[in-house]
Amino acid sequence: MGDREATEARALHTIAELLAGHPGLVTDRAAAGQIAHILHNTAIELDAGRRVPNEVRRAVRALADALRVALDPRGRT
Repeated sequence: MGDREATEARALHTIAELLAGHPGLVTDRAAAGQIAHILHNTAIELDAGRRVPNEVRRAVRALADALRVALDPRGRT
């Protein structure tokens, strides 16, 4: 596993944990839990040095970016 994967894995874990702390972002708790599960499990795969298919990795990265923007208090009006 390289530094890039380790950094990406830490970011995914962090965003998943932040999602749990903001229940209003995804109002359905089951859906929020599954989103966090996807982020955590992708991070686990990266941490373990296992390959995540490019399409899946891109989709998870886009999901994480969208959540990061939504969780950023500076971005809210």
